[in-house]
Amino acid sequence: MKRNTHKVIVNDKQVEFLIKCIDISSSMQSIKPDMSEVEIIRTLTLLNEDIQELKLGSTIYYDLN
Repeated sequence: MKRNTHKVIVNDKQVEFLIKCIDISSSMQSIKPDMSEVEIIRTLTLLNEDIQELKLGSTIYYDLN
């Protein structure tokens, strides 16, 4: 089966919203993304980190404990 590729343009606010949705869904359900989904989550996360750095003026560190 051929997979279609699409380009989507989102602004900073939409990236933040998508990250919040991913966080909520992952905390409420045991989701198991495939590799292509992991890649888009990683890309969105990096974009969100850049957005937060611009907003807050410093590097974001996550406490994973």
